Amino acid sequence: MAIKELIKGNEREVKDVFYLIALQGLNYLAPIVVLPYLMVVLGAEKFGCIGFALAVCQYLMIVVDFGFNLSATKRIALAKGNQDELNKIFSATFYAKMLLLAISLIILSMIAYIPRFEVYRPALFVMFTTVVGNAFLFVFLFQGLGEIRWVSIVNCIAKLSILPLTFVFVKQPDDYLIAAFLQGFVSVAAAIISICIIADRKWIRLQSFDWNTCKNELHESMPIFLSNAATTIYTACFVIILGIFATPSEVGEYSATDRIIKAITYMIFIPISQAFYPKISSLSTNNIDEAVLLIKKLLLLVSTLCLFCGALFFSFANYIQLFLGETYNGTETLFRIMAFVPFLVGTGGVFAQLVILALGNENDKIYYRNTYIIAGAVALISVLTLSYKFFGTGAAVSLLLTEFTVTVLMSVKGIRILKCKQL
Repeated sequence: MAIKELIKGNEREVKDVFYLIALQGLNYLAPIVVLPYLMVVLGAEKFGCIGFALAVCQYLMIVVDFGFNLSATKRIALAKGNQDELNKIFSATFYAKMLLLAISLIILSMIAYIPRFEVYRPALFVMFTTVVGNAFLFVFLFQGLGEIRWVSIVNCIAKLSILPLTFVFVKQPDDYLIAAFLQGFVSVAAAIISICIIADRKWIRLQSFDWNTCKNELHESMPIFLSNAATTIYTACFVIILGIFATPSEVGEYSATDRIIKAITYMIFIPISQAFYPKISSLSTNNIDEAVLLIKKLLLLVSTLCLFCGALFFSFANYIQLFLGETYNGTETLFRIMAFVPFLVGTGGVFAQLVILALGNENDKIYYRNTYIIAGAVALISVLTLSYKFFGTGAAVSLLLTEFTVTVLMSVKGIRILKCKQL
């Protein structure tokens, strides 16, 4: 009955959820299909090069996104029907992203030419294509206009067309740069198609560069960027720090477990969040009661689904390890520890994005930012301490501790906001 009530009046958003599930499925499950193949063919050293480069590029994508997928999305959703305002928001965000893309290239070059990271240098520059493609995908525009399904379709086409080529062209360790390029080119191809759709639909018109509007867009997104940067500390940073203390195979075991857990979790949470965020943002200004009711239904749905998935991971951890093969011996313990992550991520994510950001004020955005800064500190301290002695197991415990911190802090604030809105 609750699901029927959720669907009623939200048919478009529900359809977008299924489109986005397809998107997230390919974003996370497609690489997992390729992952075991790459580990065997490339060997630990070359596979480690790709893993390290991908971790660095994930940081750089945070720099280029700068929180626009939430801040600019909300502003575009509120400006629908006002073409001049849409042009202004998009143009300011576009130029800001280009500036940040140039900065990220400088950062990449500085990292690549550190003597200790010389072995990763070729993979770093090749994998940077993922950052470039992500910069031109313009998810914030599609999402704000309620056309996020197009991003899903575009990504599906790109991944289904290109990722299978990995099995054709990657045959030996020396082909690791080809493997990295194919993963990056997926993002570039998706971006090209997205630009063509935007141009064909004539959704916006790019205005001339204006530093003041560009600076204002960066200022609006700064709290979200800081929180996203802190969030990345306990995602991509785990791989880098673990790589300092552990062997490449141990890093691979942790990475594989983390990707599988996150793939399922994000397939549930992110489509729902992206599909309903614009609507809740809009309802926050004209029908707060309906917004609160919708959030409660989504919270129950997401938490229940994530809890169920976590229970499956915990119960079938040994079978998952057998399925992955001998390369992943030792992942059973990691799966059991990280089985609690889906519930924490899903519950905390709903309170963070659909309550604090969609319904909250500027002070709430600061709280959102500070929460992730605190969580980032917890992650950094715990992963350095635990992974030094316990390697992958320590990193998994650190991740669980960090997600628990985020969920508690976001839930406390989110519940307060919902209570205030209902008064």
